[in-house]
Amino acid sequence: MLNSVQSLFNPLRINIPFLLDIIIVSDSNQIKQIENSGDVDRLHSYETQSLPLWVQLYFRSTKFHDDERDLWFCPFESSSNPTYLPRRAYLEEKTATGYSQDDVRKIAQLLRTNASDEILAHEMVQVVNKRFFEAEIPTEITEAAKYTVQKFSEAVFPWQYIKGVESQKEIMNYCQHSLAQDVHLLDVGHNIGEVVQATAGSLKTLNNNLNRSVEDIFTEYAPTPQVPRIAVRASTFDGMLSYPTIPGETVVILQIAKAAAETKDIWFTFGTGTSERGCVFKDFFLNFMNDLQQELQVEE
Repeated sequence: MLNSVQSLFNPLRINIPFLLDIIIVSDSNQIKQIENSGDVDRLHSYETQSLPLWVQLYFRSTKFHDDERDLWFCPFESSSNPTYLPRRAYLEEKTATGYSQDDVRKIAQLLRTNASDEILAHEMVQVVNKRFFEAEIPTEITEAAKYTVQKFSEAVFPWQYIKGVESQKEIMNYCQHSLAQDVHLLDVGHNIGEVVQATAGSLKTLNNNLNRSVEDIFTEYAPTPQVPRIAVRASTFDGMLSYPTIPGETVVILQIAKAAAETKDIWFTFGTGTSERGCVFKDFFLNFMNDLQQELQVEE
């Protein structure tokens, strides 16, 4: 039997006994309260085979998990995982190399000439991800990145799910054969998918809002809609829920994009309302969009 339980101020809980238990939270204060409670952690704080079956099945079709090698994207690792800090440090080091003004001018010209989403995505992948490969990322890889599943509702369609799984495998196999042996394949592979599915669309949003501040634009139109957490202790979050979470079973979906729009806080665009474990690419993204906006304003 399906049970939906919602308090007056959220969150929404969807519980199908023995199948899934999901809590959806969009209120900014509740997101912070849950994050600070110590009662939730990243999904991979549990071994993959211990996660709920729906989590294992769904995420294998996304850019966040490689089931063949049992790899998870860095932000899905608990801070207690010994690999987390070295992986983050590597991403920070690579991101710090920045971009060139030629990169900015090239993307600006594509926007001025109404280039297709596919072309924009491919060129932005080069700007963001070429630093990891020291070579051009092939079109077939940026094309495949379009099809990794983004929403749970997509995964219920077998053709979309199968295409997502196949596309993720294609990207990961490319990374395995093209990256240095000590580089975490999923961290880099995820970034290809993220640029294709989120950053490229943000370029057109920017182009349609040239007279607004970049932070204002991307709190209203945050590229990442939500992030998951999993219960590690039974909790009602101080009475927020009518009955407790189940450790290792209850997944909490924090809708950070809605919180960003509500608060105009850029740390919800790139995290859960604080700088702690904020997105590595935050400054790169904002700086690039600011420079791109100035370039586009020249001939507005």
